[in-house]
Amino acid sequence: MKLIRKIIFLPCVALLFNCQQKNEVKKSTVVFSSAPSIDSIHKQQDQISLSNDDLTLFRQLYPITILRPESKNSFKKYGIEFSGICYACDLAEIKISKEQLHLVNVCDSNEIYQIKDFTYTSSAAGLILKTQHNEFIFKRVEKEPIFELQIKGDALLLKNKRIAKYYTQKALIDQFEVHDCGDFQG
Repeated sequence: MKLIRKIIFLPCVALLFNCQQKNEVKKSTVVFSSAPSIDSIHKQQDQISLSNDDLTLFRQLYPITILRPESKNSFKKYGIEFSGICYACDLAEIKISKEQLHLVNVCDSNEIYQIKDFTYTSSAAGLILKTQHNEFIFKRVEKEPIFELQIKGDALLLKNKRIAKYYTQKALIDQFEVHDCGDFQG
């Protein structure tokens, strides 16, 4: 009987010990790789969000200006530039896709200046778009998607497409103070 117990008991102990060793190896592997994999997952998520949505904030930007510099509310601080829309009608709306940059007159959507050859870098702080002769830097200046635009390089010769200093998403324009041009046919 003792012999039978030893015959049954020893293989079970060996099997149990072997299983525990395998589990410990698996556990140590999981523990060893879990910390780097969490960091890599965050990096992958950041890269995916940038690669999929890197131009989402910049697809259609509308010109705005500072109306009340003292205001803490961005939608009251900035607003539509009345003269560039109602009188001169010379402001440029900016449309950006991965293939092209369009500067479009706000009053005449057929009046377009197009740039096709560029590279860009997008981050939470803004967008840098580089062409052969220029660098367009959209720097986020508020919690809301409001960007200050700086253009470095050669002067752009644009007719009826004046570049504003500040831009926001066109979808947000209704939240800013909008002046009615009235009956003025500028």
